[in-house]
Amino acid sequence: MKTDKPHRQLYLVLVPHRDIRLILKDYSLNLFKHGFYGAFHIPWIAPLAAISRPFNTDELKNCARILKTSLKGGKFFTSDAATVPFPLNEQGFSIYGPKLDINLSPGALGEAEKKINCIFSPPVIGALLRDGKETVALPPPPQVSFRAAAAANMYLFPLFKNGVIGLKWKIGKLHWLPNMQNYSNSVGL
Repeated sequence: MKTDKPHRQLYLVLVPHRDIRLILKDYSLNLFKHGFYGAFHIPWIAPLAAISRPFNTDELKNCARILKTSLKGGKFFTSDAATVPFPLNEQGFSIYGPKLDINLSPGALGEAEKKINCIFSPPVIGALLRDGKETVALPPPPQVSFRAAAAANMYLFPLFKNGVIGLKWKIGKLHWLPNMQNYSNSVGL
């Protein structure tokens, strides 16, 4: 049995507050109980973009500010479930979960834009990693809304052994989205 050597992949991710991740953990547990074994193969985060190099602290802070200012009513809202292709060595995997109601427009991140390989649209909070062969209907995810979230780099190490995927990940330092009331007071808006 030979295990393929893991190749590090980098992503810019949105990490919801712990309270939201606990709700999504319960949803993943429900999926796992119903036979969906990819339920714990991905952390409860929303990949925003595949990147070539990690974002530095200033770029992550800027990303957090841009995400916060793009929100309607200062909150993230999830809508129906969505499935977004997720590149893992071109194996045809996708992430399933609640769709986030945000849009990263091209050019919004300034100089950091050069590090982006592709933007995931629509952003989905991962609750299940699916391979391209699965066609079974899934129960709908919980509808959540939240204000607290962070931008971070995520290092992902896909591990393939005999056609079975396993993932190892490390999420970098969290850069929390600013409180816009305090932010607008400090810059005089």
